[in-house]
Amino acid sequence: MLRTQWAPSRVLLLALAWAAAGVPGGCMGGGSSGGKSFTRRGIEREYVASPDFGAPRGREFSDIIPVGARITAVHVAHAERINAIWLSFERNGEVRQTPRRGGAGGKVQTLKLTGREKLLGIHGYGHGTVDELIIATNRRVVAFGDGKAPGMDGNPPACATLTARQKQQYLGIGFTGRADDELRQLSLRIQLRR
Repeated sequence: MLRTQWAPSRVLLLALAWAAAGVPGGCMGGGSSGGKSFTRRGIEREYVASPDFGAPRGREFSDIIPVGARITAVHVAHAERINAIWLSFERNGEVRQTPRRGGAGGKVQTLKLTGREKLLGIHGYGHGTVDELIIATNRRVVAFGDGKAPGMDGNPPACATLTARQKQQYLGIGFTGRADDELRQLSLRIQLRR
């Protein structure tokens, strides 16, 4: 089921709890990595990565869109857990897709990004797989899955607490993770824009 949720009061409570615990804000808290990467043409991109949600099993993948491209949609196939994920992106008027990462099963739901909407963060729930997935954009927070994953408990994800500055700086540029017949692990690569 595709749904948008998280009451502002719950988001504020989570942000306060994270701040009191000394955890860095936003989707980068708890195990994020960052650095610089270079494209084939030598263009440098500074990035951070969300934590790795799930378990380190399956074949590793890295689906980072080219410089100058824009993510137009996130496709998520799910049943009892998230079966697969892939992106659509546009560059120079041509729309392409990254490979489907995960299995063939599940109902496909698509989050289409409109106008200047961009990916900012993700949050996953589950043990050994990604059972539930939360995707945050600069305009909304959307949940994929059946809402029964242990640990969800109605608590919003960390990416629901991004600051106005982070929303301006962050630009999701692709997913990394592991998959086989299911999506086992997922992280969002986020370019830092000045």
